[in-house]
Amino acid sequence: MAEVYPSDSELLNIVSETETGVEYISTGQAPYYLEFRKLLYRLLLSSRRANDLRVFDEGGLNIGVKSGRFWVGTTLISYNSSSGNTLADDKANIYVYLDSAGNLVVDEYSAFPDMTSSPHVRLAVVTTSGGDITSLIDARDYHSISMPTSGGSGGTTIEAHTSNDTLAESESPSVHTNRGATGTITLTLPTSAAAGTTFTFAVQAAQQLRVDPGTATIRDNSGQTPDKYKWADAVGECLTLVADSNGDWVTIAKNGTWSEEP
Repeated sequence: MAEVYPSDSELLNIVSETETGVEYISTGQAPYYLEFRKLLYRLLLSSRRANDLRVFDEGGLNIGVKSGRFWVGTTLISYNSSSGNTLADDKANIYVYLDSAGNLVVDEYSAFPDMTSSPHVRLAVVTTSGGDITSLIDARDYHSISMPTSGGSGGTTIEAHTSNDTLAESESPSVHTNRGATGTITLTLPTSAAAGTTFTFAVQAAQQLRVDPGTATIRDNSGQTPDKYKWADAVGECLTLVADSNGDWVTIAKNGTWSEEP
């Protein structure tokens, strides 16, 4: 059934909407054009956040994305507005999203990524055909307001690596393993990460897992030499590192034997 309005009498007697503060124009109020502008001004204020990260059709196969911000753990990511993002033609579904570093992805056609292994912000699902956008469905309803989490608060992401990777500061806090690897895996820590950035590394395959600090230092009892990686290769060995204010990494937990690069 269709949603019903209040009665005419009720509508004519409403002065304002309590939750948003939007004021109704009284019957006979003049000048009407000024009162209408006041109403429009208050409506736009109350709906401004609804425009954050909104995907819109620019004609043809192009989409634009409004600016906005979002949290990844305790890191606030800002996205500047963009335009002229060209989509592939004749696609039943294009899953448009921002990855954890704030990069816009417009070439995913099967589904949104698994949130557990690839944290992201879902923006829209778009259909294209004949050189045009035929459907654009807002996917921001997948998200609601959430509190940034720190390690142990249920917000830690676990990622398995089967090839070398460089971690981003925005991935903190997270756990990184070598599950499924068939050889040595090197994971490089972000450069000049903010103090408090936290990563845990866990050996889940009997292969060498290396943690490379770049030119920084990983401080533990196996050595404190700059530009030297730490490594372990027995299942169950793990290492938790936190960035300090000097650009180095402090070891706050360790299990098993972690050795420093020779």
